[in-house]
Amino acid sequence: MQHLIHTLAPAGDTRRGRPPRLTFADQVLATVLHLRVNLAAEPLAILFNSSRTAMHRTLLKTRKLLEAQGTTIVPATTPPTALTALQARVAAQSSNPSSKIKATG
Repeated sequence: MQHLIHTLAPAGDTRRGRPPRLTFADQVLATVLHLRVNLAAEPLAILFNSSRTAMHRTLLKTRKLLEAQGTTIVPATTPPTALTALQARVAAQSSNPSSKIKATG
């Protein structure tokens, strides 16, 4: 994972606009989880204490970086046992009113 972060970091550090809430390492980790175990943006947003919109932007940006580097994250053929624990954590956090993602508008 560290090698992947160091490979992508120079292209991923654009420093334009508002600084991201997630560190670059967390952005890469979220994208790897998304691609490897098919976690959607909403559960990832809950796990990383981010908004769903910000997570969508993160996934899009990091996927483009991966493509530009020619790096492919192959989906897991069977879900890892840790995925069950992740799903339970997401369910627990999403049922907690203080961690709900608030709609804008």
